[in-house]
Amino acid sequence: MRTLGPRMEVAVAMTILGVGAAVVAAMHLTWPAPELPAMAYAVSNGEPGVSDLKPFEINDVSGAPVELTPGGVGSRLVRLSNPNSVDIVVMTLQAVPGQPLDAAHNRVPDCPSGVLSVRPMAEPVSIPPAGAVEVEMVVQISPDVPDACQDSVFPLTYSGRATRG
Repeated sequence: MRTLGPRMEVAVAMTILGVGAAVVAAMHLTWPAPELPAMAYAVSNGEPGVSDLKPFEINDVSGAPVELTPGGVGSRLVRLSNPNSVDIVVMTLQAVPGQPLDAAHNRVPDCPSGVLSVRPMAEPVSIPPAGAVEVEMVVQISPDVPDACQDSVFPLTYSGRATRG
């Protein structure tokens, strides 16, 4: 076996380290502008006077994908719409990340959905009849992200609870 010599070994080692650093710096995670908004909703059936209310609508209106680096924070803009003829108060809104997908929309089994977290809506919001409000959902990616998560897309499923205003 032939040796490279001390200078060449150092050059090869520096090249390998440089490529490794570039991969870490370029690692990002995204989720797409939704083609069909992922949404779920509920009217608080256990509360008096809400059985006649229609469910409120949840639409992610952020637009472009958001790129996150390990440990990074981003946000999604969500529009809540009231199809009712009375005021409603959205009491809770949360989003749960789904199994990450690659560019071909295949599941990425070595990338856990738990590396992405979404903070629930901080305070209830009132929505007038046939009106809408926009709220910001804060998202954060773990500082310890497996390499398998590079360029992954995280689908979000939103859910919430409303009552009469």
